[in-house]
Amino acid sequence: MDYPDDLELVSRCREGDIDSFRGLVEKYQQRLYRLIYGIVLNREQARDLAQEAFIKAYRSLGSFRGRSSFYTWIYRIAFNLALDAKRKRSGREMMEYDDTRHCDPVQSPGGDLPRPDRILLGKELRERLLAGLESLSLPQRTAIVLREWEGRSYDEIAGIMKCSRGTVMSRLHYGREKLRELLRPYLSGAE
Repeated sequence: MDYPDDLELVSRCREGDIDSFRGLVEKYQQRLYRLIYGIVLNREQARDLAQEAFIKAYRSLGSFRGRSSFYTWIYRIAFNLALDAKRKRSGREMMEYDDTRHCDPVQSPGGDLPRPDRILLGKELRERLLAGLESLSLPQRTAIVLREWEGRSYDEIAGIMKCSRGTVMSRLHYGREKLRELLRPYLSGAE
């Protein structure tokens, strides 16, 4: 993360150089998408909310004080939008899996074509993992997405989620335990 460059881009944007905001969008669009997708578990909604987060950030640049990094600030905006969308959504929607960010675990050694049995197992594991994420509380799921998908530190997660470091650690612990329990039959072959 290049913190001084972000501040320079924000400063230039505030001075009227609208194109400088493009640099921030290009730098963080994938990260915001992954964060939001981890909360809402819907590709189209995640894309829309990521775009909305950037629009909201652009309109609110005057309120960015630089006390945190731009990255943390826009993540907080995206996080709040995703939480609001999740709360508003009535009923349960079908979950989607985004194949574009999947590293294929079913590929045969040596780069050969994937084996059909491995394809089926990989698909089933993805479905169970998404169902497991959906079963977590929103704070647990968000902490896991930020830590495991994004590689954020406990302190960064605490800043984004506006909670203590200990709360982050607790949410991660209980979320991981629940996922481990839900996936245990599949992973141990005990089905």
